[in-house]
Amino acid sequence: MVARLLRLRLALLGGAFRGSFGRGLRTALLFVLLAAAAVVAAALPAWLVTAPAERAIVDSILGAIILGAVFFVPLFANRGHLEPRQFALFPARPGSIAMSLLVTTIVSWPFLLLLIWLGALGVLRPEWRDPSWLMPVTLILTAVFAVCSARVTSALSRVLVGERYEGLMRTIGAVLLVAALPLVVFAVSAIAGSGGVTAAQDFVDVISWTPFGAPFAALTASDPAVAMLRLGVLAGSILVLLLLWFAIVGVSLRRVERPADPGVARSGLGWFERFPAHPAPAIAARLLTYWSRDPRYRVALFAIPIAPIVMLIAFWVAGAPLGPLALVPLPVILLLLGWSQHNDVAMDSTAIWEHVASGTRGAADRAGRLAPVLLLGVPLALIGSTVTVTVFGDWRVLPAVIGMNLGVLYVASAVASVFSVLMPYPATRPGDSPFVQPQWSGSGSGLAQTLSMITTLVLAVPPVWFSIAAIVDVEFSGNLWALLFGLGYGALALLLGVLIGGRIFDRSGPELIGVTQVYD
Repeated sequence: MVARLLRLRLALLGGAFRGSFGRGLRTALLFVLLAAAAVVAAALPAWLVTAPAERAIVDSILGAIILGAVFFVPLFANRGHLEPRQFALFPARPGSIAMSLLVTTIVSWPFLLLLIWLGALGVLRPEWRDPSWLMPVTLILTAVFAVCSARVTSALSRVLVGERYEGLMRTIGAVLLVAALPLVVFAVSAIAGSGGVTAAQDFVDVISWTPFGAPFAALTASDPAVAMLRLGVLAGSILVLLLLWFAIVGVSLRRVERPADPGVARSGLGWFERFPAHPAPAIAARLLTYWSRDPRYRVALFAIPIAPIVMLIAFWVAGAPLGPLALVPLPVILLLLGWSQHNDVAMDSTAIWEHVASGTRGAADRAGRLAPVLLLGVPLALIGSTVTVTVFGDWRVLPAVIGMNLGVLYVASAVASVFSVLMPYPATRPGDSPFVQPQWSGSGSGLAQTLSMITTLVLAVPPVWFSIAAIVDVEFSGNLWALLFGLGYGALALLLGVLIGGRIFDRSGPELIGVTQVYD
């Protein structure tokens, strides 16, 4: 089995050069440039940083980023892998297929580039050669971890996501990549500044306990016991990934995905091309189409930044310092962005009957309606947090700021998911001017807005309080816990909001139709 797959892998490698001479030349030039980039990635810290201690910090952070990319990228883009399901009809045991796929992964262009990077590190880091056995063992374990992690995440994405959700996953991956790039650039510039080395060392101390930073922490450790402990973390991670890999292969060979309907249109549908044909994704695609075309949503988006601008002017006139003041605008914008969905059922009054008539579950309706807010709010929170800490003047508070902003966004979205079905009130009808509000006596719009806003503010207190405490007492570990708390608290609130709002939707669907038709 291994020999057959190896020949197939070699054929796939050679296939990239087939065709015209120009195509083969362009492909060869591309791989030469990528190999040169791998060597430069290994050599750049040695060229730019002369002090061994500071170079060790840079190597640990850069290595953790590369291994993290190897682990997470296949979750969102896994087209280049041979998958276990493709060998379901072969007369071979699952264990044989799993081992063959794992071993032959080394014959692939991504792994060869990774190998060039690791080899360049071994050549350009003479300080890693004491003791002599540590560097080769660590680099080999790092390569094995990279192979196992890429295989596991790719196969896991195929099992959990499947072909139907590929477009959605690629869209999410692109959004996260765009949002993360400013964070990386900001972190690099902050480390290069004064006082950045100490904070970067705190970050390295944390990631050294993860499999992404453990190899480089082992190579740069002065104590042999610490190096062995880091190697233990790496070896244990490899063992866990191997167990997951064999289990996923067994599941993949037994699981059959329902084939797609060939008669369904799959082009020219805008956002619907990027989402699978399921209730929640279809609702998400429709809402994203609304947000891009409906002037009612655009006017609301343009109006959201006005409140924080007015608040900033008022605080500035009162003499508030600029540093702490920089923490205010982004949470307010994210809170208003999430809260703006608190009456989304009334805004979508012409289509809500379809959900009830088709038996769409309330949780699917609630989850689908969150897509526009999250796809816009998460990148805004990540990118805006870098701007916030730049003005604040201390990049060590970045994790706490991100945790606070994401926690506020998730809480506001959760409250809106409940109140949009609990207390809908008249909204501007589709096609009308967004500046015209319907006249309806006893609509309760003021009560619904007040209660939803108060609930949002009260529930947003824990992540904000936790983050402010970490910002005041600046320690990297405290800021990291603030990030984890903000993410966990917000995600839990979002899940409960979807479930509670979905339950209310299921029980009051006909009443919602009646209410929205009255408003129309």
